Amino acid sequence: MQLFKRKKRQKDTPAAIEPAPAAVPVPVEAETPSIGPNPTMAELLRFFNVDDISQIAPSGLTAATYYACMVIRCNALSRLPLKVKQKTEDGGAADLRKHTLYNLLHLRPNPFMSVHDMLWATEFQRLHYGNAFWVWTGRGAKFRGLYLLDSTRVQIVVDDAGILSDPNAVYYLYTDGRSGQYIYRSDEIVHFKNFARGGIIGESIRKYLNGVIANEQYAQNVVSNKYKSGLQDPVVVTYTGDLSKEREGKLRRKFEQLGGVKHAGKVIPIPVDFDIKTLQTRLVDSQFEELNKMNARQIANAFGVKSFQLNDLEKSTYSNIEQQNTSFYTDTLLNVITAYEQEMDYKLLFDFEREDGVYINFNPDVILRADLLTRYQAYSTGVNNALLKISEVRAKEDLPFVEGTDKLIFGNGAAIPFDDLGKQYTEGGEGNENREAE
Repeated sequence: MQLFKRKKRQKDTPAAIEPAPAAVPVPVEAETPSIGPNPTMAELLRFFNVDDISQIAPSGLTAATYYACMVIRCNALSRLPLKVKQKTEDGGAADLRKHTLYNLLHLRPNPFMSVHDMLWATEFQRLHYGNAFWVWTGRGAKFRGLYLLDSTRVQIVVDDAGILSDPNAVYYLYTDGRSGQYIYRSDEIVHFKNFARGGIIGESIRKYLNGVIANEQYAQNVVSNKYKSGLQDPVVVTYTGDLSKEREGKLRRKFEQLGGVKHAGKVIPIPVDFDIKTLQTRLVDSQFEELNKMNARQIANAFGVKSFQLNDLEKSTYSNIEQQNTSFYTDTLLNVITAYEQEMDYKLLFDFEREDGVYINFNPDVILRADLLTRYQAYSTGVNNALLKISEVRAKEDLPFVEGTDKLIFGNGAAIPFDDLGKQYTEGGEGNENREAE
C-alpha cells in the first residue's frame, strides 16, 4: 500500500530522427519514488526533497511558543462543560436534559468525536485559519449530529447582487473531494470567527504574527545547527600557498566531515602548513536569550496567554498565579465564550425556545476552581449567609445528596434552617405561640 504517490509528465524532447508523419508521439508517464504508510523521517525528507521537517510541516506550528499557546487556548476551551439550560420561574436555571441538543453538546456531537475533541478542533481552526464551521443533521428540532467542516474547504460568498435570493445574503460554499460542492445559507451553518474586522469573515492569528513566528523559527534553527555541529564554532583555515577552486572545495568538505557531533572531543590531524583559528560566535554576545524571550512574549500576548502558563515564572509567585489564572479567564476566554454562546443560541435554538428561556451555556467553574481550602471557605461563607444550600455545595463537589440539606440556613456556629430564622428570639418558640393562641 502506497500512502503518497506523485507522477509527473516527461517533457517532450526533440528526437534525433524525424518520426514518420503518421506516428503520433504519446507522452510517457514517469513515476517518482513513493513511500509506504509508515515512512521514516529520512524517507519523508528524501521524498519531499527537503532538509528539515519544518519545511513540510504546517506553517507556524513548528515554532515552540506558537504551538504551546495554541495548545493552551484549545485545551482551555475544550475542557469547559457545555450544557443546554433553561431559566426557571423562581429566577434560577436548570439543566434541560430532555432537549435534543443536550447530549450532542454535553457528551458526543457525532459518532466520530467527543465534545472535547469537537471543541478542541473548532478552536484550533478558528485561531489557525480564522474561521470554524459546524453543520448539523436532522430535521426540525430533532438534531441527530453536529459536524465540524474543514475550514480550508469553505468559501464565504456575499451575494451583494441578489442573484440567489435577497441582496447581501451570506452563503457558505463547501467543497467535498468526493461528493462535490454544497451551498449553505447563513442560518444553516454555525460560524465561529476570530478577529473578524468586518464581522463576516474571520482572520487567522498567524496572519499578524508571521514575522515574529519566523524569528522564533530562525532562532530554533540556530540552536539546532549548533547541536548538529557539536557546539563547535566555525573555523578559518589559513594556508600560505595557492589553492585552486577544486582543492579549496575538497579542503572545505574535509574539515566539514571532521566536525560535527560524531567527532566532538576527538583529535583532528592538521598539516604543518595550515593555520586554524576559531571564530567565537557566542549567543550571549548577540543577546540571543533576551531576543528569544521577547519573541515568545509577543506571541503569547497575541494569544492572550499568561507568562506563567508557558512556565515563565520570572514575574510570578505562588500567591499571584491564581489571580493570573482568573485574569486569563476574564481577559482572554470570557470574550471567546460569549461569542460561542451567542452564535450557538441563535443558530441552534428556535425563536420560541429562546423566548422560553432556553440557552446554551459554558460552565467556567473548571478554570476558576480554586484549591480545596479556598473552595471550602467560600462554600462556608455562602452557606452561612443563606446564599447556597448544603445540597448545592455537595452537588458541586460530586457528593451524594443527604436528606435535610436542601434548605437555606443562616447563622455562624449553631446554624438553623432559614425558615426558622427569628423563632429563637420568641419566648418558648412555637410552643409559646400555641399557648398564647389558646
